[in-house]
Amino acid sequence: MAINKDFLGPQGDEEEIFSIEALVFSTQVALQRAMNRKGVSNKELAEKLGMTPARVSQIFSSNGPNLTLKTIARIAHALGEDFELVRKKDIKSPPSAAQMERYKCVIVQLDPRRSPSVWHEHEIAANGKKPKKMNLVA
Repeated sequence: MAINKDFLGPQGDEEEIFSIEALVFSTQVALQRAMNRKGVSNKELAEKLGMTPARVSQIFSSNGPNLTLKTIARIAHALGEDFELVRKKDIKSPPSAAQMERYKCVIVQLDPRRSPSVWHEHEIAANGKKPKKMNLVA
């Protein structure tokens, strides 16, 4: 019986490819968010960089060219933003109890003993308190 490769996640060379693609994508997203914050279009960015709008579109394409750090820095500078390459472990911190409470897990299930239009919502509190039960009508 073969083990499903997708279930195991990336293996060997695939891990490297995944790592590269994840960094490229997160960089593209960060630059695109900066553009959105500043209200800058691809055409306006192209003008600031002395590039064609097609070249800027390529930069944000999933099949685009490999971005150099210089290109990323030029884009950030043109947008008036400062970027820094930081290791994920250096910026990730475990969520606080307040954050956990804010994002409680909500489970919704249909009660087969009642009308199909009646739902029960159970809140599971992060602090271990007994879940509240509410009846909702769809």
